[in-house]
Amino acid sequence: MELDRDTLRRLPFALRVEIEENAQRKELTQSELATVQGRILAELRKQAKPGTRTDLTSGKGFPEVRATEIVGALFNESRKQVEKRIAVKEAADAEPEKFGKLVDDMDRTGRVDGPFKRLKVMRQAEAIRKEPPPLPNRGPYRVIVADPPWPYEKRQEDPSHRGVLPYTSMSIAQICAVPASSIAHDDCILWLWVTNHHIREAFAVLDVWGFQQKTILTWTKDKMGMGDWLRGQTEHCLMAVRGKPIVHLTNQTTALSAPVRAHSQKPDEFYELVEKLCPAPRYAYLFSRSVRERWDCHGDEVPYDAADDFAKSIDVAYGAVRERVAGGGPSWTPPSALDGPDGIPGFLRRTRPEPPP
Repeated sequence: MELDRDTLRRLPFALRVEIEENAQRKELTQSELATVQGRILAELRKQAKPGTRTDLTSGKGFPEVRATEIVGALFNESRKQVEKRIAVKEAADAEPEKFGKLVDDMDRTGRVDGPFKRLKVMRQAEAIRKEPPPLPNRGPYRVIVADPPWPYEKRQEDPSHRGVLPYTSMSIAQICAVPASSIAHDDCILWLWVTNHHIREAFAVLDVWGFQQKTILTWTKDKMGMGDWLRGQTEHCLMAVRGKPIVHLTNQTTALSAPVRAHSQKPDEFYELVEKLCPAPRYAYLFSRSVRERWDCHGDEVPYDAADDFAKSIDVAYGAVRERVAGGGPSWTPPSALDGPDGIPGFLRRTRPEPPP
């Protein structure tokens, strides 16, 4: 360990002895170094207080700089490196089950930046999950999944055709007109499901909705489906963002292997991936056909009832509204004139409501 001797001479004598002894040892691990640097910081902060004893020092005062800068100069590194190393060690000491692996990785690799970045992301993700839930149907949502009914014009009017859709589709222009951004958080992640045939159009939809594509998740199914040139056995989900959302990346990849379920129904493994990767107090699913815990599933095919999780989320959201109003924030947003009598926003419908008699 190479030490800066000028800085060392200005430290208390007992502390100098301890540092010199550690310097003679074999190379310290990152966690051991964090412990040593933490003790030095504690002593420096004592000396910086008015009225402390000066007979334990060399008599020379420290300049008005951060204590971590002095420690960094002593060990020939930046103050930020010192602060990152100590932050990881302190987090692991406080919550070893949650952050202990970060220290192990720091010692194993000898690197500080990676474990510190993961620590920062984990803490941000934890804070996001504790946020008040968004208003049902209105947002703003930090994570949105959209599964629009892409058009399939070929032999659509022929009921004998095996590839005919069991629901009403939307044109590309209609999908582009969906105001998904109106319920999105400023820092939002969007997952847009798309068939192989409509990948090109999906990028245009992202542009109109105001999201930037980042990567593609491919669902590899256990059974093949229809196809004109190749039998389809994959489906894709574009991951896109706006702003600077947080992702907690561990071992998630671009491949998702899961069995086929009902027509257009997405696998449970997909929702589990999204919940682990993308922190949010609640999640939004546009054009959903089912309900799911912690998800606000929007669409006229969702089987709502008084006991489902969506109904429960309304009670929670009303509590959040009351808190916002008490703090001078906005109240509940009234339904749009385009919304149906059942409260489902018009732009979330797969089918149009029947006109009144």
